Amino acid sequence: QNMGKYQAVKDSALAGKVSSAVASSALAGKITSICQVFVLSRDDIHQIVTNVSEVIHAFDLFVLFTLGWMFVPAMGVVYAVLNEGKGKIKRVASRTELKKNTSAVDEQDEIDCSYESSYIYQFAVHVSQMAKLALLVYLCDIVVVALASIGYKAEEWGNVSNLFAKVLYTSWIAHRIQSFKTHFLSRFLRKCPEECDKVLMVNRVLDLTVLALLIVKIMGYFAMETGVALGSIAAFGTTSTLMISFASQELAKGVANGIEMAASDRFFEGDNVHFGDGTQGYIVKLGFLRTKVRKYDGAVLDVPNTQLGGQRLINVSKTKTCQVLTKIRFSYDDIQRIPDALEICKDEIKKACPKLIIDGKPFRAMISSFETQFVEVTFNTNFSLPPTGEGFWANRQEVFLAIDRGVKKAGLNYARPFDPAQK
Repeated sequence: QNMGKYQAVKDSALAGKVSSAVASSALAGKITSICQVFVLSRDDIHQIVTNVSEVIHAFDLFVLFTLGWMFVPAMGVVYAVLNEGKGKIKRVASRTELKKNTSAVDEQDEIDCSYESSYIYQFAVHVSQMAKLALLVYLCDIVVVALASIGYKAEEWGNVSNLFAKVLYTSWIAHRIQSFKTHFLSRFLRKCPEECDKVLMVNRVLDLTVLALLIVKIMGYFAMETGVALGSIAAFGTTSTLMISFASQELAKGVANGIEMAASDRFFEGDNVHFGDGTQGYIVKLGFLRTKVRKYDGAVLDVPNTQLGGQRLINVSKTKTCQVLTKIRFSYDDIQRIPDALEICKDEIKKACPKLIIDGKPFRAMISSFETQFVEVTFNTNFSLPPTGEGFWANRQEVFLAIDRGVKKAGLNYARPFDPAQK
């Protein structure tokens, strides 16, 4: 009898554990209940149709469909009637443009007067887009009413339509702001194409700003409509909070360095740069967090902006002048003839190098040192050429050839190479 009682207690405890395991399972035993949610009876369907019919108004749908799909072509017909025969008109230059005598006046001597380029078209497109978005919100309202009709609590879905509408229209406004921003920056770029790098930087900063504001605004909507604040989402543990905090600091630091480098005019994409840590090459991509540099051997180096922000920098591409400094050796037997020979060499350099800078930069050829076995002469020349590229190396070669021609005209010979080990 005692054994029977013990077995009954054991079976009861085991049944309790099994039922607890089933209740805590992820899918086992729950798929049927989940599917039953989507199985509607005839009464449910009748209730949905009745409630949705009370919400839907034919005139509302007619207005939204008309504005969404008929308003743009209708305004096009009106515009065509009012501007019949006008395709392009001649552009009249303003007095300021005539004074500046800019070439842009000749290049833009016609203005497109088509419907697609008019402000009326832009207004019609915006009205059409807002109507189509309103139709999506209308559809969301219908779904909420249908769910409430089959037993879902209305208070759980009451704020869904408002939240959906706010998120949808706020995202649309952010998209339109970016479109207007791109339009105005493009117009500015057509007038000032030399400011392309600055415009790209401003475009990126504004895109990042609009995106950040959009995210903050949407999170505010969620906090307002659902009561779930951003802090409660992120604060799921001390360790995770610290990790997010440190990551955010590094991210913000990298973005700040990227913006600072782009806004400071230190360098742009395509520039040839020399950094203080020895990194040299061409800027391939200047991003908010990382910068890609193509080295002279062709390898692409990906460098975090935090490592480049405070470094010393030489922007070779912005340097408009270059120097060619070289030294040659003569024998002591020709020391009295060297000054005249140097003047001949300078004349040869002037003839061979039209980019030579004579005023404002040193142009010297003088005896610079007395060594044990030879007299050393230094040529210091400067040119109005960038210190890189084929032009620089071709000019450098011409300088050496001109010096050689001058030495030969003067009848001098170079000193033989001297090996200090044989002294």
